[in-house]
Amino acid sequence: MTKYNEFTCPPREELLEQSKDFGNFAAVSSDYRLTRSLNIFGYRKFNSQYMPTGQKITIIDLNKKEVITPEDFKTGVINTKIKDTLNLLKDSLITLENLEITGRGTVSANGRLIPYVNFKADVKNVPFKSVEGTLGAYRSANISQKKKNKEAQQTTKVILSMRDCKKYNQQVTLDFIKAMKP
Repeated sequence: MTKYNEFTCPPREELLEQSKDFGNFAAVSSDYRLTRSLNIFGYRKFNSQYMPTGQKITIIDLNKKEVITPEDFKTGVINTKIKDTLNLLKDSLITLENLEITGRGTVSANGRLIPYVNFKADVKNVPFKSVEGTLGAYRSANISQKKKNKEAQQTTKVILSMRDCKKYNQQVTLDFIKAMKP
C-alpha cells in the first residue's frame, strides 16, 4: 500500500477517531467506505463511498469561510449561492450550468435537523451530460482544537453528493446523514 493510500484509507476505527471534527460516524453502515482527503484550498474533507453503487458523499469543513450556512437554506439565500458554492467545492474540472433546485427538505441526524436542497445541472462543455445531487449544511465544533487546549470553533460543514442523473440515489445520501451524529 502506498503512503497516500495509507493516509486516505486507514483502518475504520482510526478514521472514526480522527474525523470527530466532522461528527461521529460510528453508526454509519459498513456499506459506506470512509476515507479522508488532503487539505485543499484551506478546506478539510471527509469522504464516503456507498460501495454497492459507488455513489460518493463528501463533507467539507469550510473553516472560517462562510461560503454557505445552514441559515441560507431557511432564508432562501441558497437559491443565489448554490451555483457558486458547487463550482467552488467540486472535486473535478467540470463546471456546472443551468442549475435548478428540484427539491428542499430537512433530515434528522441524531435529533438535529440538517437542511438540504436537491439539484440538477448540466455539465458545461459535455453535450447531453447532466448531474443530480444533494447539498446540505450543518455547524459543529472542531473537537481537535479542544485537544490542543484551544477554544473549539463552530464551523460550517457542507454535505455534497452528486452523480450522473440516471445513477443518483438521494436515499443513499439521506441514510448516511441519518446515521451520523453531527
